[in-house]
Amino acid sequence: MNFGMILDFVIMICGVYVIYETVQMKTGSKIPEMLTGKGFLMEQAKDPAGFIHFILPYTLGTGIALLVSGLFGMFEILETCPPAETVMRVALVVVIVVYGMVLMYAQKKYLAG
Repeated sequence: MNFGMILDFVIMICGVYVIYETVQMKTGSKIPEMLTGKGFLMEQAKDPAGFIHFILPYTLGTGIALLVSGLFGMFEILETCPPAETVMRVALVVVIVVYGMVLMYAQKKYLAG
């Protein structure tokens, strides 16, 4: 087992965790701490329901992207085509950066008062 496979396993586990938290957010209408930051008081949120409605598809999409990327890497699906693997890795970085920007926007609009 090499370092790349371990890293892909960690990426896959992160994807599973993000998807799990997304499902919990949808069913329980509670915002997970990973989306608000440690110590954020939900009583101070302007519109928690609006935040959940807005961020839910982005969070689910990011979780799926992490899961798929981790699975492709672990099982070396794209090993025979290095350019495709590079494109997948760059796309994952873009997804994470865009998600971070969207999350910051949603926090300012729906949570910060």
